[in-house]
Amino acid sequence: MIDFKIKAVLNPKGKKSSQGEAIYLCVNRKVRKYINLGLEKIPAKAWSGKDSKWVNSHYPYAESHNRSIAKAIHSLKGIIQEYSNRNETLTSEMLKKIYEVKFLGKRIKGINGGMAPGASDTIVSYIDYYLTHGKKCKSPETTRKVYITLKKQITRYRMHASMSEINEEFVAGYVDFIRSEKVMADVTVEKYVDRLKVVYRDYCDQYGIQVKHRYFDNLDIDSSKTPEKIVYLNDRHYLKLRKLEFTPEERNLEYARDILILLCNTSLYYGDLLKLNPKEAFDQHILEENQEAIVLKGERKKNGRHFWIPLNNTAKEVFFKYYCPDCQTIFPSTALSSHEFNKHLKTLAKRIGFSEALTNVVGRKTCGTWTDRLGMAENDIKLMFGHKIKSILKNHYTEMYTIETYQRIIGFIQR
Repeated sequence: MIDFKIKAVLNPKGKKSSQGEAIYLCVNRKVRKYINLGLEKIPAKAWSGKDSKWVNSHYPYAESHNRSIAKAIHSLKGIIQEYSNRNETLTSEMLKKIYEVKFLGKRIKGINGGMAPGASDTIVSYIDYYLTHGKKCKSPETTRKVYITLKKQITRYRMHASMSEINEEFVAGYVDFIRSEKVMADVTVEKYVDRLKVVYRDYCDQYGIQVKHRYFDNLDIDSSKTPEKIVYLNDRHYLKLRKLEFTPEERNLEYARDILILLCNTSLYYGDLLKLNPKEAFDQHILEENQEAIVLKGERKKNGRHFWIPLNNTAKEVFFKYYCPDCQTIFPSTALSSHEFNKHLKTLAKRIGFSEALTNVVGRKTCGTWTDRLGMAENDIKLMFGHKIKSILKNHYTEMYTIETYQRIIGFIQR
C-alpha cells in the first residue's frame, strides 16, 4: 500500500504478562512502528497471524478481535491514501501518531501539565484547554474575549463536534452559521475564523499532526474591504521617533521605541518577533552567499504562514542591539510583554505628537504603506508580511527565497 507494509503482530516487544499477549499493528516504511490496538490480551496459542483470521476461532473473542484488527488496517490505509492523493510525505511515525490521535483518542500532556483534549473530544473542550493552559492563558482580557465568543458560537453551532471533525465542510458551515445569527462584517467573520484556525493549529502541534491549511481556504469571506482609515507613522512622526532621547531610567521606554522602529522596517508583529528562535531566525542559504545579507524567517502566530524579511541597515542596528544568539528567545534580558509594550507606546505617542492610537500594528501598517508607496512588487511585500501568494507559478514552480530576491527588496527598503 504505497510503500507501506501493515501487519498484525503479537507482542512484538516480548513483554511478559500473566494476562496474556497484546496485539499490535506494525507499520513499516523503512522504519518499523508498532501501534497497540488496546484489545484484550490473548494467550499465545490463540494467535494464528493469518490474514483475516489472526485470532483462532476457538478463542471466545476471536470474531470481535479479528473485526477490530481489520477495521484498524482499513483506517490506516485510508490515511495513507489521503496523503498519497495530496502528494504529501508520510512517515511511519507520522502514520502512527495520526492513527493514535484520530482513532484511539490518545492524549498528551500540554503546557503546565494540563491534559490536552484529543481527536474524539469536543472543540469546545479544546478551547477551554487552550484558554487555561495554552498560549493565550496569559493574554490580555480583550484577546481572551474573542476566544470566549468563539466558544459560545461553536456551542450554538455544533456543541458536540469533535476536534477530528474540523474540515472544509465544518469551517464553511460555521461561517454560514455566524452570518445567519446577525449581520457581521467580513473582517469580523475572518477574525473568528482565524481564532478557530489558531485552536486547530495548537491541536495539530500538540499531537504532531500536519496542519491542513486548505480547511480555511476558499471561504466566501471578502476581507479585502479597507477600513475607513489606515493608521501609520508618516515621515515626520517617524523621524521624531528616531530622534527621541532617553534617560537611564527610561531603558524600557527606549526598548519600546527601538522595537517600534524595527516593526516599521520589517512589517513584523511584536508577538511574532519574540517568537523567533535565535538559532533558526536567519536564512542560512542567503548568509552563505553574502554574510552581510541578513534575512529573518519564521512563522506568523495568527495563520501559520511563513514570512521572509530582508533587514535593512536600520533594522540590523536595532535587531543586533538586543539580539542574544545563545539564549532561548532573541531578546531575553529586555523583552517586555505585549501589554507592557503597548503601554509604553502610548507614552511614545505623546512625545512625538501622534494623535492616533499607537499600537504594534501601526508599525506593520507603516511598513506596508511605505513599501507600497516605493513601488515594491506585491508578491515581495507578501513574502515579508507572511501573506499567501495566489499564484501557481510562484508557489509550485519558482524558487523565491534567493539572493536576487533579497537584493531586489533591499533596493527598495534600504534606509
